Amino acid sequence: MARYTGVYGFPESEDGARRLADALKVPCHIAELHRFPDGESLVRLPEPVERAVVYRSLDRPNDKLVELTLAASVLRRQGAAELCLVAPYMAYMRQDAVFRPGEPVSQTVVGDWLGRLFDRFVCVEPHLHRTHTLDEVFVGRPSLCLSGAGAIAERLRADGTGPDAVIVGPDEEAAPLVEAVAGPLGLTPLVGRKERRGDRDVTVTLPPDAPLAGRPVVIVDDVISSGETIFSCARAARAAGAASVRVFGVHALFDAAVSARFEAEGLGVPLSCDGVPHPSNALPLARLIADALVAAC
Repeated sequence: MARYTGVYGFPESEDGARRLADALKVPCHIAELHRFPDGESLVRLPEPVERAVVYRSLDRPNDKLVELTLAASVLRRQGAAELCLVAPYMAYMRQDAVFRPGEPVSQTVVGDWLGRLFDRFVCVEPHLHRTHTLDEVFVGRPSLCLSGAGAIAERLRADGTGPDAVIVGPDEEAAPLVEAVAGPLGLTPLVGRKERRGDRDVTVTLPPDAPLAGRPVVIVDDVISSGETIFSCARAARAAGAASVRVFGVHALFDAAVSARFEAEGLGVPLSCDGVPHPSNALPLARLIADALVAAC
């Protein structure tokens, strides 16, 4: 039985919150939000919850972080003894070091901020690179770092993906996801090398001996935003003789213009997990998250 007595969601992620509440078999409540003309937020949570899961993906995070702070204060004042933040996409994880003088370590700042509000955390593919675990982000708070690989592998299995398919990641940071997708399916994993010169200036190269000729390729990555990494990786796969290319992303952060580019590149629209609400969502996460919450009880 889940330890939690309710799930709180927010209007933009209401569907995900309700799916998680259904999986946990607990009530779901949706926060009421109001934005004043000056940009300030008002948050109303009319139903008290003793042990609450607060569900919100932190894409486009700045307003959401303030509203989570206000929501946590309301729940605590109403008597909540435990608050668990389920943030399928966790923001500010990539800035985990000072790359140039004068920059913040945003990961540490946001981790400390949220760690003062919530008792435990659940995230999916939280874009950790030099940081090895979420426990290093939310110091002193139990945290679960889940993978979207299972959802991708399940879809590939359901689609009847053949044994000659190759699972490709654009760079070494995608290697754990590539291995986790390819392994259970008995497929060949392959990882490229990425050179990034700017947010939209990216080149992916694949090993010269990559065994792609005449074989279907499935590109997987944790985050798709500008799409430039995927476009470059797909071109490299085709240059190596790939028979076809499909794309899967855990977190879809791209807009309609990038979707149109995917179509123009002959890739179709990528399929994504449903942690970040997006038209490309096709891979459900609610059961994965619910099972992890129950197992952690």
